[in-house]
Amino acid sequence: MPRNYSIVVMFTALSPNRNCKICKEVHTEYTTLARSHRYSRSFNSDVFFTMVDYDGGAAIFQRLKLTSAPVILHFPASGKRKKEDKFDLERRGINAEAVSKWVKDRTDVSIEVIRPPNYTNAILLGVFLFAVSGTLLIKGNSLDFLYKWKYWAITSMFIMFAMTSGQMWLHIRGAPFAHVDRNTGRTSFIHGGSNMMFVAESYIIAVVNGVIAFGFILMADAPKDPSNINSKYMSYGGLALVVVFFSILLAIFRMKHRGYPYSLLF
Repeated sequence: MPRNYSIVVMFTALSPNRNCKICKEVHTEYTTLARSHRYSRSFNSDVFFTMVDYDGGAAIFQRLKLTSAPVILHFPASGKRKKEDKFDLERRGINAEAVSKWVKDRTDVSIEVIRPPNYTNAILLGVFLFAVSGTLLIKGNSLDFLYKWKYWAITSMFIMFAMTSGQMWLHIRGAPFAHVDRNTGRTSFIHGGSNMMFVAESYIIAVVNGVIAFGFILMADAPKDPSNINSKYMSYGGLALVVVFFSILLAIFRMKHRGYPYSLLF
């Protein structure tokens, strides 16, 4: 009997013995989307969500020739599956909103993702306000520290390093921390493509940018007296940091953009 509805299936491996960390992350987002659809006011029977675990459905994996997990497939109501019926985790990300957009493209069913309340931001804001209030109370009338440019400069630099390292992009896309190759067991902290990155990769970029900035600061703040031995150490040390870590930055860029021709030391 022909179906008149589509099915979205996540093939996963959630057993602790499988050690699939990304499976757990994708499972959380996938169930969030499925529940959002199930309890939505606009719920309909045009699409259904289900899941197959490898330990309970190895034969299904073999029949579909699936050799890795997680995989999300769309089985249309009629016709054969197309290439677009496989969700591209690496390119689209793993958050529920990205899967919802893909489901909309494949089934024309719009699903608004509804997440459970998250009080983390409220708690952090409360802690921040408490810390500021406590500081003002302890300092009393002495607020001179607010006028010291170094505090604001350091704060601004931390914000810039976080933003230029891709933190906002990662927050939006829900990228994994790193990738573990299931065949070799090797962990990759830097994604090889130009349209994707890992959380660990953003930390590496932030540290590299920070060290480069520190090198420029050393060169700029070095004493101007040529006879001062500390001046030479600071200048040469700053120059060495800039050259070495800028070379690392270029090497990472070449890893993600294979055709980039320029390098420095590496």
